[in-house]
Amino acid sequence: QPVTGAMVRHLAAALKGDPTWWPRVLKAWEKRRFVAWTEAWGLFLTAVHYEALSDEDNPLVRYFPSCGGTAEADPAPALDHFLAQAPESFYDRLKAGHRRSYVAARAPLWIIPAMLFFQRRRRMPFYLVEVNAGAGLNLAADAALPQKGFDPELVAARIGLDSEPLLLSDISHRRWLTAAVPPDSMQAIQEMDQAADALLDRVSRDASFVQLVSCRPELAPRFIAKNVPAEEDVGLLVLNMGTTVRMTDEEYAAFRAGMAQTLEPWGDRALWAEVESVRGEIYSTTFQLRINRFKDGLFQQHIATSLDFA
Repeated sequence: QPVTGAMVRHLAAALKGDPTWWPRVLKAWEKRRFVAWTEAWGLFLTAVHYEALSDEDNPLVRYFPSCGGTAEADPAPALDHFLAQAPESFYDRLKAGHRRSYVAARAPLWIIPAMLFFQRRRRMPFYLVEVNAGAGLNLAADAALPQKGFDPELVAARIGLDSEPLLLSDISHRRWLTAAVPPDSMQAIQEMDQAADALLDRVSRDASFVQLVSCRPELAPRFIAKNVPAEEDVGLLVLNMGTTVRMTDEEYAAFRAGMAQTLEPWGDRALWAEVESVRGEIYSTTFQLRINRFKDGLFQQHIATSLDFA
């Protein structure tokens, strides 16, 4: 990623001085909390990328392959030019934007427990609910890339909860999804586009294929308990990816307690699958698939697998 690497190095060098744009960034971030500096700068670069995708006159367009540019020249002068006159929309996204990244290799991980627990063991239909679902791309991972042996007809409903759901039919929302991918990672952008197009195709034939609902992460357990009540002969699979890692230990403990209370009425017919970085490792590049469920009357967790994305 030559362009992204060059921008990160240039920003690091600039911050050794006193860039004129930095006070505006700090003002935008004054009421935000980030788990690590990588999360903050991930949002910063996403906002930079979004502005380039939205304005053909943006000075960075010629350096971003995602905008039709080339990655051959140093983008630093253009980045300085942009930041010197960045629009209010840039700082608005730093203040309130939520980055929703799609990782093709990560998206279908929920299918593993779905096949093992609902399909092979008992042939049971199930509700699939994702916390922080963005546009619902993970919920439709099997549509983007059909998984051998998986029967999608067992998914009774696909429900995405997000504080600000993203609609693929809205060009600004689609650009925000693209902006979360580095501008020189064309393969990743193509994978995201394929997933988005696959979901749009399914929605064009079935408007309720994925249902998106406005709901903050911390309220998800309560929402599920109220709106997805336990039913006989139907299961529940709750999913989150890159969500609980942003919670403090106290917040995660409260969230986990809420999930346990929500899943308890389902007994052994409910799973909570987490695809998250290792808790306690601030800059972890290892994702764990953690399975939470009630067994023998106890709410238990075990790590099904680990993947290193370094």
